[in-house]
Amino acid sequence: MELNSALEKQPFLIGYTNRLSVRAGEIIEVKVSSGCLGHYAADLVRIFSADPNPNGPGTDIRRVPANFEGMYPSVKKSSYPGSYGIIALGSTETVEDATFSIRFQPRLLRDSPQALFSFIDISGGAISITIQKAGLKLEAFNQSSSAPFALEIGRWYELRLSIAKDELRAVVYCVEVGSKCFEVKVERTGKRSQFESLLLAAAPVPGNISAFSSFLNGRLEGPMLFRGAHLPERLANTPLSKAETLACWDFGIDISTSNIRDKGPSRLDGTLHNLPTRAVRGSLWSGAEMCWRHAPDEYAAIHFHEGDLYDCKWDTDFSFEIPVDLQSGVYGIRLKCESAEDIIPFFVRPAKLAAKASVAVLFSTLTYVAYANHPRSNFNSAYVERRDAWRAYPHHPAECPQFGRSLYDFHADGSGIMFSSILRPLLNMRPGYVAYVDDRGSGLRHFPADMHLIAWCAAKNIPVDIITDHDLEAEGSKALEDYALVLTVTHPEYHTARTLDAIESFIVLGGSFGYLGGNGFYWRVATNEAYPDAIEIRRGESGARAWEAEPGEYFHAFDGRNGGLWLKNDRPPQRLVGIGMSAYGEFTGSYYRRQPASFDQRFAWLFDGIGGETFGDFGFSGGGAAGFEVDIVDSTLGTPVDAVVLARSERCVGEYYCVPEKAYWPEFHTEAWQSSQIRADLCFVPKPSGNFVFSTGSILFCGSLPFNEFNNDISKLLENVVRRCLREKTLSNPESGADGCRKAVSQMGG
Repeated sequence: MELNSALEKQPFLIGYTNRLSVRAGEIIEVKVSSGCLGHYAADLVRIFSADPNPNGPGTDIRRVPANFEGMYPSVKKSSYPGSYGIIALGSTETVEDATFSIRFQPRLLRDSPQALFSFIDISGGAISITIQKAGLKLEAFNQSSSAPFALEIGRWYELRLSIAKDELRAVVYCVEVGSKCFEVKVERTGKRSQFESLLLAAAPVPGNISAFSSFLNGRLEGPMLFRGAHLPERLANTPLSKAETLACWDFGIDISTSNIRDKGPSRLDGTLHNLPTRAVRGSLWSGAEMCWRHAPDEYAAIHFHEGDLYDCKWDTDFSFEIPVDLQSGVYGIRLKCESAEDIIPFFVRPAKLAAKASVAVLFSTLTYVAYANHPRSNFNSAYVERRDAWRAYPHHPAECPQFGRSLYDFHADGSGIMFSSILRPLLNMRPGYVAYVDDRGSGLRHFPADMHLIAWCAAKNIPVDIITDHDLEAEGSKALEDYALVLTVTHPEYHTARTLDAIESFIVLGGSFGYLGGNGFYWRVATNEAYPDAIEIRRGESGARAWEAEPGEYFHAFDGRNGGLWLKNDRPPQRLVGIGMSAYGEFTGSYYRRQPASFDQRFAWLFDGIGGETFGDFGFSGGGAAGFEVDIVDSTLGTPVDAVVLARSERCVGEYYCVPEKAYWPEFHTEAWQSSQIRADLCFVPKPSGNFVFSTGSILFCGSLPFNEFNNDISKLLENVVRRCLREKTLSNPESGADGCRKAVSQMGG
């Protein structure tokens, strides 16, 4: 079977929006690429279920009338990965009779060229210097000159290019020892060039100076422009006089932004594009400081990659002003043309002055962005067979590398991807997207799996409002005001300080919180005003991680704060929700067994209608409610003393492993001890104001909600939690949501 069979069967139709979350009354922009011959149709849908499993709840997608509904012309649009910098040179005479200097560190060498920089002439010509396995190449004025030399990956070099009237001459030095490595030169004939811009880490496409190629996979540092020729036999630390310096671009300034700052007399500032990595070690790094804020000169380098992508920059096809009376919920822009279809999900919050529901569902949009377009390693014939048989979402990230990768993937040079953006199609955030071939269920992760909770709310006629991580980041705790109960979805893994602050404040002020997943509140990410649609991660020296940041590079460029696990930033999830990540394994689920404390009369209301001692041995995520990534209580990490473990999972199916941050010394963390950590704790934490935190300890929990048409013990357990708050709010009317829920818990004596 051909792995791209689904793509061959239909034209490519895909899009994205400029926002993930909007309030009623706000505007969202829709950007579409269509390879269809005719016009495509667009309409609005509301999404209640996103599971394509024919033996499961199925997809439930309902059309909603909207003023943008109609036909639109098909335009095929491309994405242009690759990071680079552009500096306008002002006077076209600036570069003549001068020497340009820059330091570079190759991170990948191929037979194909990678550009260090290019000076672009107003006539469309350019001077470009590229590196490759064979060495270095200087191209200019329809001439080229190469120097065979074995550049070493990871070593710093300095290149100086003398631009004289009769020739161009480039010399490369090894920074470590200061000696000359090799040189190349090209003769100049004809009239003087008029250079208008300096392009960093890329070269212009011949015949189109606004399009770039030959992107660098490596680091650049300290570009400078001097008057006259400065090509010594050895590098020296003798500073040049101010009269000799024409431009001095310092990458250690404005590290948190896209700015390239010139400290020279002409202030020839520039701009970075497609979010290359800053706050990385340069050639001067001594190891004395680990935070770039304390030694910016030692972090005055930028790491460029051919796969960097911040913004596809597609034109907007149409905009949609959300009606002020549109109910809060999960919606989608549905696109159709010929046999192709795409649904772009987005979240609608209530209008500012609208009445709120008592319950809100908090969607993990930061986690969605972290995993965006992660291809995993299971794209094979079995996957394609399952996808086609179920008529699941037809596009897999492995087939579409042009839309960028996730924070779990690697750049071409082997470095971990630290940035992810919403300004591109997010293929795995689609209704019907299958993550795994799951013989015991549907194999859903993230957004499609989270919609099991929304389907449950609809089946139980429980009104909920929708909020997202991005709303907490923008508004803080204000986004959670007036709710009695906030429920998470399956995998709230990634958070900023502001989103954690908002949740913590909500609980302290009397709101109840339901943590319905696992591996939550685990990694710290950062946001930034210069790149408002992206997040950054620096994976540290601990945690279940796909890659690890290089030494000295654990502090975010976006906010200057230490990255890594929230646990290692002294904000363990156990302190927030009673439990924290303990183990991970195969995508398989097991069951819970009630613990003695659950039979206390205080919790009779919670287990009302649940007959046996075990429950949850069913579901559409791995075949059970407890498993895959699981959390447990741990008093040494901050679990409150009054937390109560009501149930624990048993008999994990398949191979499971204790997380590395807990098992770091085999003499103490023996196999027996590690086995004791492989479980899910279903935990209840009463709070001083009478509110509570209810935590399930498993990513797979919500996958059991739809089983047997939503009539099962897992469904009943969650319904008891939610109904308690709703009932007490009604009884205590006119008191608002949080007040009613506080009474509910205080009356049970907990």
